[in-house]
This record gives sequence, C-alpha cells and structure tokens, in this order.
Amino acid sequence: MRFSLTRAAAAAATAAFACAGLAACGADDDTLSISASATPHAEILQHLSDSGVLGDVELDVKVITGEVDGNELLSAGDVDANYFQHKPYLEDWQAENGVDNLVAVASSHIEPQGLYSAEHDSVAYIPEGAQIAVPRDVTNFARALYLLDDAGLITMSEPVDVATLATVTDADIADNPRNLRFVPIDNAQLARGLDDPAVAAAVINSSYAIEAGLNPASDAVHREPAENNPYANFLVTTAELEQDERIRAVAEALESPEAAQWLTDTFGDAVVPTHGTAK
Repeated sequence: MRFSLTRAAAAAATAAFACAGLAACGADDDTLSISASATPHAEILQHLSDSGVLGDVELDVKVITGEVDGNELLSAGDVDANYFQHKPYLEDWQAENGVDNLVAVASSHIEPQGLYSAEHDSVAYIPEGAQIAVPRDVTNFARALYLLDDAGLITMSEPVDVATLATVTDADIADNPRNLRFVPIDNAQLARGLDDPAVAAAVINSSYAIEAGLNPASDAVHREPAENNPYANFLVTTAELEQDERIRAVAEALESPEAAQWLTDTFGDAVVPTHGTAK
C-alpha cells in the first residue's frame, strides 16, 4: 500500500496543488487525495494506511501549511477530500463563500481549545486590561469567547448551546470585569503569540498546541470541556464523492474503535475520540 505525504507552503500553494500528480486529476483510481493538517490529522491517516484497514485504497495526503485553504482546494477539485475542520467552521466557510456541495462524512475526534500563558499559571492571575490572543476566523473566535466564559473571565450574553456561532462577536459579551482586550491572530500563529510580552494568554486549539510543543493536558490554564462539545473534526468531501468507495473506506476506518484507541494511546487527553475505543 502506498502513502504519499507532501507539504505546501502558502507561497507555493498554486503550484503545489496543480493538477499534475494529483489523484483528483487522473491518477490511479484507488488513490484518494486528501488535504489535511499535520497534527493529528495527517498522522491519523498515516496510521490507517500503515495498519492495512483501507484495503486497496492508497492515500495521497497534502499537508496544509501557511495560508493554504483546504476547502478551496476541495471545492476546486484539486483534492478528493479534506481533514482538518469541525462542522461549525465548514458551515460558516460555505455560507461565506457561496458553496453548498461540501459535506462532512465522518467524525473522528475533538481537539479541545485551551487557554495558555507563558507568564500566568492560573486564570486568577490574568490581570486587568490584559491582551488575550484569539483565533481570527469567525467560528473559532466565538468558540474562544465561550472558553473564556467557561473560565470565568467574561460572561457571554447567551449560552453556547443556543448561540449562533457564525454571528457571535465581542459585542455579545455581557460582562468583561477585567476589561480584557482580544487580539485576533491566525490559528497557526497563536502559539507564537505567547512569545510576545504584550500577550498575557492565548486561546489555542490542541492540534496547534501540540505542533508548538505544548501539552494541552498539563500546559493549558483552562481547557474546553470535551463532553457535549460540538467541535468534532470531520472528514469532508463533495456531494458527488460522498458515496465513493474510497471515501467510505476512510470514513469507516476513522470511526472505528481501533482508530479511537490509537488516538488515545498516541495523544492521551490532548485529542478526544468521538467514538468508543477498542479496549
């Protein structure tokens, strides 16, 4: 079985994802091209390929780096699927870009957001007027605000289970007793924000925290609860490929107890499977 993995930087996105060499542009019918985040998504796909559970399906994984947009690649037909996002993000992206043919086909895990600080080891010590780095995109910005609400730093005007995340802004903060200031930063740069002495803390997704050498289970001063968490990560494809046998093979493998067990064994509490483990 073949597993191909390549990286594409933002500056070379067009060339890296051009038709030449991609399964979506005429390679072997058994090859499925997937754009994926490096951690843990590409690692999970590597494990599935190595374990033999995909049968004859070969994976050509394009690791998303820089500003490469996995949904743009999928919508343009440059890849067959992507694996990096949760449903609220997908729904917001499609609404914003006028796209309606991308579908989530299999959930695998949750990457709880965490609040990290290089200076403070408890939310209690985050001072008046502190700058908090938060994700720039709409849904993860809203998610960050509700994490800060859960940490007791702010109070949102309505509970997360009734909020429309795609429209939540800082105007929906009902109470900000410490007058915290929010600095939107691209997800991939949030961990670096901790090096800025002006930033008291940053809200970082577990995948980016792991890539930055942080341990979400021990380094976060507050973590998003995994129970009833709506941010499960999904394999996403087009409506046309939803029932493709290659897609179904990867979807079934991602939702298997064996995949869940591998996630638990490999990442511990940093990545939470959405399906039961094998043990």
